[in-house]
Amino acid sequence: MDGETKGVELLIGNQRKGIVALAIPLAVALLFQSLNNIVDSLWVSDLGGSAMAALGIVYPIYCVQIGIGNGLGIGVSAAISRHIGMKDRALAERSAAQGLVVSVQASLILTPVLVLTAPFLMPLMGSGDINDVCLGYAYPLYITTFFIILSGILAGMLRGEGAAKRSMLMQASGAVVNIILDPIMIFGLDMGVAGAAWATAISFAVSCLIAVIWYIRGRGLFVRIRKEYLKSDRAMRKDIFSVGLPEALELSVINVFNIALNLCVIHCGGTDGAAIYSSSWRVFYILLVPAQAMGGALVSVCSAEYGMGRFDMIKDGFRFTAVYAFVLLVVFSAITAVLADPISAAFTHSDGLKHMQHEMTSMILMFCVFLPFMSFVYTGSSLMQAVDRARGGMFNSLARNILLTALFVFGAYTFGTLDSLWILLTVGEITGGLMMLIHAIIVFKKAEAAGPPTEGIPA
Repeated sequence: MDGETKGVELLIGNQRKGIVALAIPLAVALLFQSLNNIVDSLWVSDLGGSAMAALGIVYPIYCVQIGIGNGLGIGVSAAISRHIGMKDRALAERSAAQGLVVSVQASLILTPVLVLTAPFLMPLMGSGDINDVCLGYAYPLYITTFFIILSGILAGMLRGEGAAKRSMLMQASGAVVNIILDPIMIFGLDMGVAGAAWATAISFAVSCLIAVIWYIRGRGLFVRIRKEYLKSDRAMRKDIFSVGLPEALELSVINVFNIALNLCVIHCGGTDGAAIYSSSWRVFYILLVPAQAMGGALVSVCSAEYGMGRFDMIKDGFRFTAVYAFVLLVVFSAITAVLADPISAAFTHSDGLKHMQHEMTSMILMFCVFLPFMSFVYTGSSLMQAVDRARGGMFNSLARNILLTALFVFGAYTFGTLDSLWILLTVGEITGGLMMLIHAIIVFKKAEAAGPPTEGIPA
């Protein structure tokens, strides 16, 4: 194709090299995002247990916002890569333009829903006597939903054409802004926990601005944003939603269920238990970065391979990704287990949380047991997205989270201890990871039997 960039060459070249080349910058971007969450927790921990608990209570809804943006971004990314594989640049550009349209539409729906329902939903999520603190953290994030969703879609657009380094720079720049603003807004401007939320919101806006400037200039990018493609395009939206909507629902469902899991943790350990539970997940999301990054790279590369009908290379790329992601998480889990005590000490150093250090250490050690199996959740779901069968990943995640919720409710109301929840979480996550792996292999075989996509999007 005319105007091919190095990113496009990665997509349609050797699948293993392409996955590694795209995964490294994506891992850096995800690492910065996870560090954002860690930095937020560390600064907010100085405000006490109530402030930390507020982050944990609001966090699932915040993750729903991110999940919708990232899910739709994956849909746009897969559509762009697939059309590049089919040698159709015009359809790739239509996909990108409709991604921007979708970001506006989604935020116009979600923003008022979140803002108007927050006072009623927050108590149901376990806010109790810290309801005002939770709302103070939630409102800035809800008001700026547009930037959170748009950031995920813009990052997906860049990955879709193989421009993973730009995607990394965009997200990393926003993360640096957040890290700088956190202490200024929390303590310097005396905004408390609300300052952490505003710092996060501003960081998303900065990320979006950087990407928009790149697209306006158009230098070094294969895909252009053309005005004529910004009008409503139902057929192209359907193409994006075939992957993006199930993925957005998958990521959202996970975090909606996390509300139920948080309530079980609060039942057993109070708001302090919720604080260490959410803090531990922020640590482990960093360890999951290799699996997330390799999964994201797999979607872009194998979507292009799917467009070209190269199922043997998709199979090889998936096997390569699944094995390496699992091995990396085994290594990282072992290192984390050795460092469990100092890690927990960093998050429980305030007077209000010191008594929870031993509990957090125990939880981290249990998490290290199931973490490698969670790699299959990301790589298996990514394979289904790459071959345009994203609904399989969505239904699998729904089943996994129903299982986890049932186990948590059973543990909370039968044993009533945090240790029982950590044990049952380990059982559920190992089972869920293996479920996703087996399901992905079955779905791929069906896609291979059906053959590659043979038609583009109607005009």
